[in-house]
Amino acid sequence: MKKHLLYEISVIRPLIIFLLVVYHTLCVFTGGWRVPEGVADNATYWWLGHLISGFRIETIAFVGGYVFCYQCVELGKRSRLLPFVWKKCKRLLIPCFIFGTVYYFLYRYNPARFHWNMAFWRVANGVEHLWFLPMLFWCFVAAWMVDWLLRQVERRWGEAYRPMGWMLLVVAAGVSMLRPSGLRMGLTRVNYFFFYFYLGYWLRAVRADKAKRCNGGELMPLQGGMAWGAVLWVMYVCFLLLHLQSTHLQLPGCGFDCPAVLRGASQWQLRLYTLGHTACGIMALYCSVVAALDRRRERLHETDIQPSGWLKECSRLCYGVYVLHMFFIQYIYYYTPLPQWMCGSEAGAWLMPWATLVILMALSVTATHLMLKTRWGRWMIG
Repeated sequence: MKKHLLYEISVIRPLIIFLLVVYHTLCVFTGGWRVPEGVADNATYWWLGHLISGFRIETIAFVGGYVFCYQCVELGKRSRLLPFVWKKCKRLLIPCFIFGTVYYFLYRYNPARFHWNMAFWRVANGVEHLWFLPMLFWCFVAAWMVDWLLRQVERRWGEAYRPMGWMLLVVAAGVSMLRPSGLRMGLTRVNYFFFYFYLGYWLRAVRADKAKRCNGGELMPLQGGMAWGAVLWVMYVCFLLLHLQSTHLQLPGCGFDCPAVLRGASQWQLRLYTLGHTACGIMALYCSVVAALDRRRERLHETDIQPSGWLKECSRLCYGVYVLHMFFIQYIYYYTPLPQWMCGSEAGAWLMPWATLVILMALSVTATHLMLKTRWGRWMIG
């Protein structure tokens, strides 16, 4: 298989990391973070933050499963379990411990309440945004087992391969509705995120299987991709509005209360809304990007188009930007006068998150680029 078949990931990965950074910039308006002194509420930014947050972090898990399937199913790059676990440990757990330790002592250390055991588990569980790394580690381990199972099914009962894959997707969706507690090192969230990880895996597996049977191994264009994307974006907004309206008596900027029919929604209803808007958002983004790339191939009359150099570089920088951006945004919002200074005027208050975003991206990209020039940096975030 040619590498241009992952062109879509070269677009989706940088885009979703950028949206994640934008969301974190807006967290002070959505209620996710403590509001810096001098920053006032902004209904527009509240809505924008929630529109982004409806699918952005789950898409990273989706991308992980999609690429994992490509490597295993199409390239045949499989390894035994223990070497695979060690590889992912170096990739995810060790950076979580190292960067987490630095973050903890920079922003969360309190000498009056410090205890080594508490500090260890705070770091091991993934302090702040780093919680995603140990959780993703367990997704990869579970995906290795699922891939092994599906391979055995395909070898022994070929016709049962697709039904088994779809059944596992339904089971994963059901398990994602559960909310376990008290587990450590990402295990509390893994059942939720594994559904989206496996969604990426199975989507790629189905397309690859269809290509192998019908088109000599070359993936066919996504039929009706733009139309599907438009429908899914509408469904995403509808599910998200249902979720927001059911969890807020009154939405910012709206002059009416929550309709009586939506009040008192059960936790299971809210989880269904979450599943709906997240899955629709991921698939809408995927269909839109793939359809746009298919159209570009048709326009150029080529199938073997490659991502541009700058797009490849953006993709290469994604991991580092994800890990490092929180160090800078915490400092900008809570240890510099920038928010108070800019919010001193109405225009400045509107520009404040975007000025923060520009500074934040410049610092994160520069720091990642410099780290990747070192052997240690490439080992950590390369």
